Amino acid sequence: MIAAMFTACNNSTPEKKIVGKEVISSYANGTPQIERNYEMVDGKSLATYEWEYYEDGNVVKEGPLGANERRDGEWKSYYRDGVLWSKGDYNNGIREGKTVTYHANGKKYYEGQFVKAQKSGMWKFYKENGDFDYEMHFDPEKKIQTTVDTKKLEERQKSGK
Repeated sequence: MIAAMFTACNNSTPEKKIVGKEVISSYANGTPQIERNYEMVDGKSLATYEWEYYEDGNVVKEGPLGANERRDGEWKSYYRDGVLWSKGDYNNGIREGKTVTYHANGKKYYEGQFVKAQKSGMWKFYKENGDFDYEMHFDPEKKIQTTVDTKKLEERQKSGK
C-alpha cells in the first residue's frame, strides 16, 4: 500500500505552458464566460489579464492580474450595452485606491477611495445629469460615515451663514 501511494505521488504531469488567451469557462451556449491572457515569466506560464463576459459576449469586467492570479491594477466593469459602469484599483486582490462609478448614461455617479477594501475618506455623489449631489465621509477605523446634506449646505451658502 505504501509503494502504491509513493508511485501515485511521483506521477506528476508537467505544467502546461500556455501563452496567449485561453477560455477558462463557458456558458451552456458555448460563449466564453471567463478568458485569461497568459505570458511566460521566468519560464512559467502566468495569467496576466482577465475578461469576464455576459452570455451575449459583451464584456462584464476586465483587468490585470498579478501574483497568484489576483486582481492587481485598474479593473473596469461595463453595463450590458458596453457603457463603462465602473473602474477601480486593486492591490493583490484587495480593493485599494480610487474608484469611480457611472450612471448608465455615462455621467459620473460617485467617486471615492478604498483603503484595505474599506471605503475611506470623502466620497462624492452625482445626479444622473452629472450635477454634484452630496458627499459622504467614511472613517473605517471608527466605522462611521457622515453625510453632507447638500440642500442644507446650499441654503447656508445662499444665506451667508
